Amino acid sequence: MLIFLILAQAAASPPDIEISASVRARSLTISKRGDAALTVRTDPEGANIVDVRAPKANGRKTIKNVSATVHAEGRIADPGARTEHASPQ
Repeated sequence: MLIFLILAQAAASPPDIEISASVRARSLTISKRGDAALTVRTDPEGANIVDVRAPKANGRKTIKNVSATVHAEGRIADPGARTEHASPQ
């Protein structure tokens, strides 16, 4: 229940950091196999969102007429609301 409240509050306010990109290429050549990742990290940690829409390579080394969009948001939590936990002794 608490997570829904936090997400609702985060959605109501604009993000502290926001990046959007749209890329189009006639040809994309993949030179090395592996996974690509994009993360957004804020400290103190708030609500972070990353949405990447891009075609899958599916084993191909070259993809023609590529279109990809990236939208990332970062919300910084209120430092005053942060609770410090004492380590057990």
